[in-house]
Amino acid sequence: MAKPPRPPRHRPIKRAARPQTEAVVSRPLIVRRDPRQAELFRTEFILPCKPTLRLKAPSDRRWQFEIKHDGYRAQCHVNGGQIRIFTKNGFDWAARMPAIVASLEQLPVSSAVIDGEAVMEGQDGITDFFALHAALANKSAPRAFLYAFDLLHLNGDDLRDLPLDERRLLLEDILNHQPPALRFSEHVLGDGPAVYRAAWELGLEGIVAKVREAPYRSGPSTTWLKIKCTQTGTFVVTGYDPDGRSGVRSLELAEQKGKDLIPAGSVGSGLTMALSRQLRCRLHAGMRVAVEVEFRGRTPSGGLRHPALKGAPEH
Repeated sequence: MAKPPRPPRHRPIKRAARPQTEAVVSRPLIVRRDPRQAELFRTEFILPCKPTLRLKAPSDRRWQFEIKHDGYRAQCHVNGGQIRIFTKNGFDWAARMPAIVASLEQLPVSSAVIDGEAVMEGQDGITDFFALHAALANKSAPRAFLYAFDLLHLNGDDLRDLPLDERRLLLEDILNHQPPALRFSEHVLGDGPAVYRAAWELGLEGIVAKVREAPYRSGPSTTWLKIKCTQTGTFVVTGYDPDGRSGVRSLELAEQKGKDLIPAGSVGSGLTMALSRQLRCRLHAGMRVAVEVEFRGRTPSGGLRHPALKGAPEH
């Protein structure tokens, strides 16, 4: 007969609320529970904390800043030998992310709930949402890995009432051995607008600002803010790469500057089958077609960085 669970053991945790240059004196120790009791601490899906969209980053010292990775929200549950990876809507997609599952199995815990973002990287090292989306649509994303940014449960203890910086110290500790498909989402302190500008220059999707002393709360949150680096513009289609007899694989774009059309590169991400066929029909008929494109800045030659098609208004 299994022993009843012991009451939670409380220990002081050194807070991260200190100047950025100060060295970490000590790390928290993880309580190792009997792995045979993992079923007593089984966790269920938790509605994720959802950051509020803002146009500007905050600048006071209450906040820390992380890169906003472009992927799928992934809430990872470890319960003994069982691994589940929930999407933001509560669907278990663990079978579609085998590398993340294998790495979660290596963690030195009996149970845990880790909040993070499942991503895939492009050749430039920046997360590629459309590559991940395509892989998951085919029910297999073996190259997907996790940026872990929060720890909600550990070895039977609910950590959600702890401040963010304490939860992240614990998370960093259990990821210390760096399993291949698990990466700790690093943060920086300092001036939010400066962090945002740096993210913009790197062509990243944006940043997430979080109050360091805040507990974890499900649903829309004002202690988590997301600030996007993306822009949206309207571009004229000057050519296309055909896909079969009825669709298009990509579109050549130009920006209207007075009477001139300035080349702006091409876009293929975001093309659905229905939109692809609609655009082919309009282009084949000789119609002037303009499309709305989301992008992350410009290349030195004036092309769009990481463009994604958002729509094609008919008027």
